[in-house]
Amino acid sequence: MRDNRKILTISKDQVLVTLLQAGLGQDGYEVVSTRHTGSRLRDLIEAEAPDFIVQDIEMPTLDGIGNCLQVRQWTTTPILMLSTWDTGDGMVRGLNLCSDCYLTEPFSMDILRLRIDETIRRNLQTAFPAGLGGM
Repeated sequence: MRDNRKILTISKDQVLVTLLQAGLGQDGYEVVSTRHTGSRLRDLIEAEAPDFIVQDIEMPTLDGIGNCLQVRQWTTTPILMLSTWDTGDGMVRGLNLCSDCYLTEPFSMDILRLRIDETIRRNLQTAFPAGLGGM
């Protein structure tokens, strides 16, 4: 169980969303999914207050990197970029511009869970360094 961490998935791919909901849900994560971008996505992020965001790079109106850049204006919530772009350039662009980590498809749920947990743990350590009242 992962302390009921809330994961927001942003994707147009319903098959991917279903796999993420099933795979992460059975491991104790609460999964909220959307295809929204722009102000509707901002409203959802503010209402749901997710602990982590999984952003698909393939989106209907704005690519995942553009969407991720918008999300970065509203929140510091960790973002993992999912991509079928298995190129170094795509990964570097995503990591340099907005995301905390990057994972190319196909991927295993074990690797996805590991990346989520590692990123959340790293961000908590940064927010609450040892000796400063942290965990």
